[in-house]
Amino acid sequence: MQERNVIERIPTDEHFLLIKQWGFGFWSDMEDVQSKLLLAEITNRHPIVFWGKESLYSVGENFNSFEQYFLPISDFSPSDLINDQYTYYPPIWNSFNIFQTDPNRFSRVYRDVPSLINSNANVLVSDVHNFMHQLIPWIKEDHPAYGLSEEEVHRYIINKYIRLQPDIANEIDEFYYTHMQTSPILAVHVRAGVKLNEHPNWREVIGQYPYEINEYLKNNPSAHIFLLTDDEAVLEQFKQMYGNILIYTDCTRKTIYDLELCLKAFPDGRRKGIEIIKDTYLACKCDYYIGNWSSNVSRAVSRLKTWEDNKIKMFIIII
Repeated sequence: MQERNVIERIPTDEHFLLIKQWGFGFWSDMEDVQSKLLLAEITNRHPIVFWGKESLYSVGENFNSFEQYFLPISDFSPSDLINDQYTYYPPIWNSFNIFQTDPNRFSRVYRDVPSLINSNANVLVSDVHNFMHQLIPWIKEDHPAYGLSEEEVHRYIINKYIRLQPDIANEIDEFYYTHMQTSPILAVHVRAGVKLNEHPNWREVIGQYPYEINEYLKNNPSAHIFLLTDDEAVLEQFKQMYGNILIYTDCTRKTIYDLELCLKAFPDGRRKGIEIIKDTYLACKCDYYIGNWSSNVSRAVSRLKTWEDNKIKMFIIII
């Protein structure tokens, strides 16, 4: 059995973890937030999430974009971290620059998990992605997540911390009660676009979807399909194949496979994040789910709800 790491917890008072944007896809950033919330618990720190202007889902200068989508994680705010008497880690940070972006962050210098965990600085700053499995060996026996699987730890963190802003939750409920008052519903997530060219096996896996969908419809002839996709061509294909049993939200999809141009298509910066959240949470309200494990959206769906094993099908793409 692997020997677990042991650290001495520092006092919580005036010890914080600033969780900055990872800066990639929405649920990739949220996966990092979940890992860092565990890091905050392991190190006995107050967590503060701040997504600044470098976030792909930034709503503008001087906004904490995370809190445009979710309720604050703790009773502390980013301004509480600015104190000339505080110490900061990694050592490039100080009270004047902690909300800026380090152009050398991807070198990961000072950002390995043991260094982060063993720092005694008042303010620990996270600006690169660390996975949950890297942190699990540091969980102490008296912690509620001790002995849980990686997916169970994600659910523990989500259930404890992640709360939608009320207007987003209301929008999700309104769509559900207006368009999804039927049963059963099969949720299908098809990530296409640039992924088709990035990974040779992506097309092969997508090609297996029709069989799984048709098997479900054969066993549930009254079922409807809720489609999540970033690709306009996929939506049109599903319309032709499944007609009036298809349910989908009215959101911006790519007709060209350029992420930067796609994001610029949103005049309201907040809206692009809401559309991703909306589809993801609606999928969790369905009876069955088909997706693939290489997609951050699919992993989010699998964690936001505790699915019975026979109610979710996750393809694995070998990259």
